[in-house]
Amino acid sequence: MAPDNQPTAAIAKKVRAFRPSDAPDIAKILSDSAEAAQWPAESYAKLAGSPGGILLVCEAEGRPVGLLAARRADDEAEILNIAVRRDFRRKGVASALLLAALSEFHRSATARVFLELRESNLPALTLYNRHGFLPSGRRKAYYHFPTEDAVCMVRKLTDSSG
Repeated sequence: MAPDNQPTAAIAKKVRAFRPSDAPDIAKILSDSAEAAQWPAESYAKLAGSPGGILLVCEAEGRPVGLLAARRADDEAEILNIAVRRDFRRKGVASALLLAALSEFHRSATARVFLELRESNLPALTLYNRHGFLPSGRRKAYYHFPTEDAVCMVRKLTDSSG
């Protein structure tokens, strides 16, 4: 088994673009992922079809076991959501999704990638730190149920100084 921060080759090969037929599986993953942003199911298909929208899924056993939602505008991108099916956590799925998104951002000359997460979400904080994201700020009482600060993070991909 690969270390927690590294996807196995088999998992990395199974990251692909969202398909509308993935929506029910994504809804189930999110319903069991209280730490992830809870969007209406139709929001994912809308994001996938929008300019700059990126929606990746990681597939195992013939079904999605994880998802990453992001958007890109000009030379910046934002990771909006990552969620992994409970029985596939700590097996490299989130890393595989994140690495695939970062690769796509790099190919599109994205300079910086931003994200935010609940300060109590230590597994996500560890994941992002391992992949080169650095703290860039804090948003007080940003999350609700429960009220909690957001930790803002950034990763620089290219030198935009010219």
